[in-house]
Amino acid sequence: MIFDIQRFSTHDGPGIRTVVFFKGCPLSCAWCENPESQSFTPELLYTRSRCVSCGSCVAVAGGGEALRLDPAGGILIDRGVEPAPELGKVCPALALRIAGREATTNEIMAEVLKDASFFAKSGGGLTLSGGEPLAQADFAVELLEAALAKGIDIAIETCLAVPRASVERAAALPLRWLADLKHTDAAAFRAAMTRAGTARAGAAGGVDVTLPLGNLEYLAGRGADLSIRVPVIPGFNDDETSMRGILEFAAGLPRPRSGQRRVDLLPYHDLAAGKYASLGRTYAYPPGLRVESGHLSRYAELGRSLGLDITIGG
Repeated sequence: MIFDIQRFSTHDGPGIRTVVFFKGCPLSCAWCENPESQSFTPELLYTRSRCVSCGSCVAVAGGGEALRLDPAGGILIDRGVEPAPELGKVCPALALRIAGREATTNEIMAEVLKDASFFAKSGGGLTLSGGEPLAQADFAVELLEAALAKGIDIAIETCLAVPRASVERAAALPLRWLADLKHTDAAAFRAAMTRAGTARAGAAGGVDVTLPLGNLEYLAGRGADLSIRVPVIPGFNDDETSMRGILEFAAGLPRPRSGQRRVDLLPYHDLAAGKYASLGRTYAYPPGLRVESGHLSRYAELGRSLGLDITIGG
């Protein structure tokens, strides 16, 4: 189950890359920039400002999503019903989009191979993202192995909140890891995931922070090509105590051959707020919220003093 394939990406590993976005994640972070990635089932995104109230979607809704015209304009959506695939194609104003579809390894590789020459010239390749690719470990490994068979560099973006066995399977491959480190405090991590989990049905808010932390230790211990990404989120981990704990944990991991552990501080932004509205969900943060640049600079200096290779923004 995927929800997008993005070509010509330059922020998801080295060089020019094709990114395959897996659908479904064991976490439900309230700041997630891809909220349509969290559920493991297809979802309907609706942009009210584009809707012309023509009723085209309502006419085909009997095949899946329950829709009806809103007397005030637009449509009303029953989010408890999985959307019919046809709804993603029927809207003349492009107000509706389906996020989530089943795809095969051959289908995805046909798309990936279109840019093989760009990969070779730029040092790029294939990156799996999400959602959480290792939540569909069988398919993720199959796809990575198919890319390797074609001589394509492989990378994965992961929260690591998955069973160790899934990580071990992927770690057997020559894989670049872009791994999240969201927090080291168990209570803060669990509270944030639980609050976020109330925003969507079926969310798993009970993941313990020791799971991703243990997987990070495992990858670092086996010398994996590992870069750590820290989303710096107001009210969650942007305070000095939380950030010190995060950076000290990263600095305490076994060091790579280069001598310095790469850590990217990713400042919060609200560019995905519109997606939450399109999913019928309330965005948890007020407009215009930002992390103070002075805070980021101070945390970057702290990380460097601990021997980390720190960047701001990835």
